[in-house]
Amino acid sequence: MDLLHTGSDELIYIQTEKVNVTVKGQATHPSFQNVEISDEESILKVHSIDTFEMTVRGETVIDGVNTYSLNLAPIFYEQQRYEIIIEAKDGSVEFWHDNINIRNKVTKVGRNNQILSGVINFGNEIGLSDLIIKLDGYNYLRLVAEVFPTKISYKEDYKNIIADVTSEVYNLVFDFLKKTYLGYRQNDTIGNSPVEFFAVINHIFSEFVKSADMILAQPHHILETTHQVLPSHKIKQIDSRAIKWIEKHPDQATYINGNVAVSRTMAVKKQVTYDTKENRLTKYILQSTVRKLHGFKNNYLKLLRVTDEEIIKKIDLMISQLNRRLNSSFLAEVDPQPETASMSLVFSMASGYRDLYKYYLMLLHGLTITGDVFNISIKDLAVLYEYWCFIKLNSLMKERYQLLSQDIIKVQGNGLFVSLVKGSGSKVKYRDPKSGDIVTLSYNPKEISVPTVSQKPDNVLRLEKKGAENDYEYVFDAKYRINPALPGSDYYSSISHEPGPEVSDINTMHRYRDAIVYNNGANPYERTMFGAYVLFPYNNENEYKNHRFYKSIEKVNIGGLPFLPSATGLVEDMLDSLVADSPESAFERATLPIGIEKKLAKVDWSVRDVLIGDLRNKTQLDICLKHRFYHIPARRIKDADLPIHYIAIYQSNNLFGKESGIRYYGEVVKTQLVPRKDINEIPSGKTDLYYRFEVKDWKQLPIPIKVKESYKLFFTNLFLLEHSSEVPELMISSEEEFRLYHELKRLAGDAQINDESVNLSFKYNGALIAFEDGYIVIYSNERIVDRYSITDFSKYPNTVFGKIKSSIMN
Repeated sequence: MDLLHTGSDELIYIQTEKVNVTVKGQATHPSFQNVEISDEESILKVHSIDTFEMTVRGETVIDGVNTYSLNLAPIFYEQQRYEIIIEAKDGSVEFWHDNINIRNKVTKVGRNNQILSGVINFGNEIGLSDLIIKLDGYNYLRLVAEVFPTKISYKEDYKNIIADVTSEVYNLVFDFLKKTYLGYRQNDTIGNSPVEFFAVINHIFSEFVKSADMILAQPHHILETTHQVLPSHKIKQIDSRAIKWIEKHPDQATYINGNVAVSRTMAVKKQVTYDTKENRLTKYILQSTVRKLHGFKNNYLKLLRVTDEEIIKKIDLMISQLNRRLNSSFLAEVDPQPETASMSLVFSMASGYRDLYKYYLMLLHGLTITGDVFNISIKDLAVLYEYWCFIKLNSLMKERYQLLSQDIIKVQGNGLFVSLVKGSGSKVKYRDPKSGDIVTLSYNPKEISVPTVSQKPDNVLRLEKKGAENDYEYVFDAKYRINPALPGSDYYSSISHEPGPEVSDINTMHRYRDAIVYNNGANPYERTMFGAYVLFPYNNENEYKNHRFYKSIEKVNIGGLPFLPSATGLVEDMLDSLVADSPESAFERATLPIGIEKKLAKVDWSVRDVLIGDLRNKTQLDICLKHRFYHIPARRIKDADLPIHYIAIYQSNNLFGKESGIRYYGEVVKTQLVPRKDINEIPSGKTDLYYRFEVKDWKQLPIPIKVKESYKLFFTNLFLLEHSSEVPELMISSEEEFRLYHELKRLAGDAQINDESVNLSFKYNGALIAFEDGYIVIYSNERIVDRYSITDFSKYPNTVFGKIKSSIMN
């Protein structure tokens, strides 16, 4: 009997003479009913040996056909349950699907073995999926369903993720091969088999041709200068060679009234030519590719088996397309030469040339994809998203920093291998050209053994900052999960009204940050992770800024960041902020991290007990160092300046030239007020009172502090003396001023202190940044453009500095 096909949960009903098929479920994912799908369109196909009638969502769409294809709003989604009921009117019925986990869910029910039923779930598989009904052992009916993602856009994000993965992997291959081949002449013998060659060109041919077309549309050219002897009335321009020609041919010159008249001479002619080494290599690349295609075709035809005419047609089409470009463009007049690409920047940077050379190197060397980077792309979207997060993070870093090393692309024999495989570690290392810091991004780093449970996050960013004793590490963990924050849910009421990462994933970030420690010997375990962030698929970045798990990053450096091809802004900002951090700011992001004992030691900024003392002559320096003392007129020291605990010697530019700077300092062990004549080391008959400071031992700063042209007596503290590179830094009078100056200095290396102002201020990028009445005030052209509370800067230095940076960079 026929199954009833009424009810709101019936999606598809197919009826033939021998089989009835019903698929039940919801046309939207129950957790994502608010997902906008109006612009999405799916494919539904049915092929049957007998004619059939098909009803979709209660409406008959076709009757009396053997095959039918329908475009409609999506009805199948990932991670959703669908009930399938198959009833055979005659014969033995079976259900088949390539995925055994789906296939085994549909089983026979009843005693006559003519009814199959089961609930299937496509999991994270995306794309077309074949549901096959067999009757008496042969394929009777095939239903082709298109499974859509729920958390991302199928048309945009999903396809862009695949494109990003493919493009970035091939870019990594190009960068690798470029370093391998630069400086060597190219030829046709660099090693891959004909099968590998055809596999690669079959994959990249459209892009290969597109690159060639870009070159043909905007070819590289040069202005060529030639010389030709012409009558004087035809000459427009001459040069030194023309003068020399006249000197050798005086018969062509006559003197008339003191002037020289020339009947014939050598003229200069300039014309554009495309016969450059870049275009000669371009022609060579195209011609050698044609030769290899001919060679592959000939070898293929010699095989003692049935020839696949489609392959022959494809090869002939490739050859004809390349020959057309060779014979009907400026390349026809160019001589092919296998020049070295390193001879020109054109093949490294110019549009078209760079890509053509990239694909040519791939054709020369071959590319073998190991693991499942590409195979996974249309199957497990969760794993694909994990791959994409690493690849996209790497891509963002490559735009900003200098690549030092990578182990994603490896050589094995004559083939290249992509080693990015889930469960195996890969890493890329960069250098920040501004600060010199080393930035390393690791995918699936080796399992981190800790006293409790071993940890293995997806992506770890490690920063080796100059001037820091420790490295700074951050987790970027890819989670293909999102809570839709449906009204009435616990998430909506207690976390946020906006979609965001799951609470369990945030808890995992806490675990990573708190559990990953290392053994330093003395204090057995200290924390190495300074922050942990969930990367999750969501595209509304502006809306997410109001989310609790975004604001938590500022407070505890744990939270979530939306990350999709259409939403990379917040992750880019976070990467830029982390890399730009000084060691002090990186420390401030963390809660009780490694090295906290040293960093929590507060400086008393009110104490200025280090005298920066000048010298009258170079001899005085030698005497002071030898006898371990320093003296200064008592009238220059106020009672409020005492006691003085340290002396630092100011070696001026005028006296010491290249040896100038503050190099020596020492601890004062005795202070005496004596007449000048009693300082016997440097004899004098004066009776004026002087302070004589006995120094325990003179120490030398690792790097001298640069001095100014003029000197004015001043005091500082020991912390600034040990942490400054220029004299104006010694004037800093608070922790906030110190932090701000060093952040500015790290940003571009040219922050200047204006110590002539009553209130300490900084000059940077044409702006003046001053501390006034509890605020950091930004001036431009003597007008206030922004102000920020010093209290806020103390609590949230990174956030406020980010705003200051935006103000002064605009």
